[in-house]
Amino acid sequence: MVSSPADDDAADTSADPQAADGSAATLSEEELYAVVRVATEDAVLGALGTLMLVGIGIVLASWGAALLMSATPLPAAIGVVLVLFGAYLALSSLRMIPPVREWV
Repeated sequence: MVSSPADDDAADTSADPQAADGSAATLSEEELYAVVRVATEDAVLGALGTLMLVGIGIVLASWGAALLMSATPLPAAIGVVLVLFGAYLALSSLRMIPPVREWV
């Protein structure tokens, strides 16, 4: 658990000069806590976003597969588009293929 600022002794205050390289050894406990908290939040949100995009891609691909089973050409064409887009969305979210922003 992170101690409160009142528990720190006077040698750990921000009056001490910080190194310019920003290494973890020179950060105060509050600064290190803030960096770790932001990094953890970013990692969790990134993982949830990836799972959400993969889920949306799977749903789109399954809807497209259901439309492919129809006998008429228009729903079958829409189904092909949905399957391709859903597969692309899921695979690019997992970084198995490059996203469109790297193509341009």
